[in-house]
Order: sequence, then C-alpha cells, then structure tokens
Amino acid sequence: MNNLFNFNYETVQINNLDGTPSRFSVVYGDAGNVIHTKKDAYHLISTGSVSNLGNAFIDKGYDVKSFFHRSGEVIGLNINLGKQMSKVGDKTFRAYITIPNNGGGSGYLSIKEVRLVCLNGAVRTLSNGNSSIKIPHNLTYNSALNLMQESLEKFADIQELIMQKDLQMDSIHVDQYEVMRLLNEWFFDYEMPDSHKEGLTKTSFRQMLVEDPISIKCIDRYEQLKDAFNKELTYNSQLGLQLSNYTVYATIANYLTRRTEKSKSSAPIEIMEQRSSEKLEKFEKVLLG
Repeated sequence: MNNLFNFNYETVQINNLDGTPSRFSVVYGDAGNVIHTKKDAYHLISTGSVSNLGNAFIDKGYDVKSFFHRSGEVIGLNINLGKQMSKVGDKTFRAYITIPNNGGGSGYLSIKEVRLVCLNGAVRTLSNGNSSIKIPHNLTYNSALNLMQESLEKFADIQELIMQKDLQMDSIHVDQYEVMRLLNEWFFDYEMPDSHKEGLTKTSFRQMLVEDPISIKCIDRYEQLKDAFNKELTYNSQLGLQLSNYTVYATIANYLTRRTEKSKSSAPIEIMEQRSSEKLEKFEKVLLG
C-alpha cells in the first residue's frame, strides 16, 4: 500500500546516566529532525497508519492529499468531498483529518468550505465529540475502511451544522451601520495586534477610524477588511441576499482567506487555514444572535 507521506517516524530510546534504558525515546520525523520525546506509555500514529486511512478514501473514489507540519509534529489528510448547493452560495467542501502527533492517538475533523461565487471560505469544526476521531497507532487497511465510514458520517454532521448556522446568520437582517459595528468589533478583538491597542478602547478605535485613520498602525489590514466587505456587497447582489450577520461572517472569511493566501509562512495551507479560522470561530456566537 502506497505511503502518502515521504517519511516514517523513527524512535531511539534514551538511556539513564547509569546506562540503563529510560522510559523515554527521542522521536525523529521528516529529514531526521527531532520532533519531541515520548514516554513508553503511549504510541505515535505512524505515517503508514494514516496512509491506510487515506488509501481507504482513495479506493472509494475520493481525491486525497497528505500534509504535515514541523517535520511531522502534525500530520493529516485533505479530502475533496465535492459540491453542495446553498442559499448563501453554492460551496465545495474539503475534509481535514488532523493528527497532532504527540503520542495521544487522537485526531480531529474539520471542513474547509469554499463559496463558489467568490472562491474563498473558512475552516469550520464542531465543538463537541463529533469533531474528534480516535486513530489506532497500528491501523490496518481493513479497519481503516470502517474508520473512513465513521469519518464520513461525522463530516456529514459538520456539513449539516455549517448549513444550519449559515441560514441562521442569514436570517438576522441588519443595516450597513450594524455590519460595520460588528466588523469593527471583530477587528479590534481578534485581528488588531495587542501592541497596536495601547491606550485604545473600542470606542476610541472607532473614533480614530473617522478622525485620524492613518495613525492606526495596522490601517492596511483594516482597509483590506473594508475591501472584503465591498466584495460581499457585490456577491449579495448576485445572489439576491440582504445584509445580514452572514454578510459579516462572509466578509471576515473573505478577508482571512486572502490574508492566508498572501502569508509567507512555511506551514502547509491546511495548518494556516485552521489557525486563521480560530479568529472567526470565536466570533460565531455573536453572529448567531
């Protein structure tokens, strides 16, 4: 069976000072780089086991790509789930199975949704047990088939939740003033660097936007957010949508997607997308009303 990754983990036991074996081993990942040490009480999820899971998806007709970060501290699968129609814009969905390989054996599921009208989107997860997945460290192909089916069922739950949340936000109609208030609140809380907030409150920040925007250190980011909002106004017109809390959500997703695309980080795109999604996920409760 083809290994979807270009490396395997290796472990070397660490000896005590007296030369006797300890309970710890050094773990080497991609290119022989040390990624951490582990106790003998837990196991790594091997790249071969994750490949078994990926190949089970491939054999069922799915397009699958592997990814890893920091020489293998995180490994995962990126699976194309196809297209789905939606009132707020038809979407494509990609499923992520991400495994922080610290020996615990737990992975988690998330979905990257891309709105076809604007070709950007966000990574979204469930906040309960349906987003977690237990992956044995010795996953065989036959057992991978069962885990694949379980994963697909959980992905379907995440997709359904996404659609429900989108419709709920779309049902909360607002005017342009309220949209900008929410965008300003999100920007100040989650996007503006703490070092740029010294002496500022949300009220004084809004005042600066009117009276002296050029003095805001990250005004270029804010202008990008405004540009994303103007794009969403165009998409609303094309789709026949009113201004709503979903407009705010889509604007932030649009902005974060473009920031990720321009990022010079060496991390895989899946990791960068999940990082940026945290800035939006925390604000979802506000937008759901």
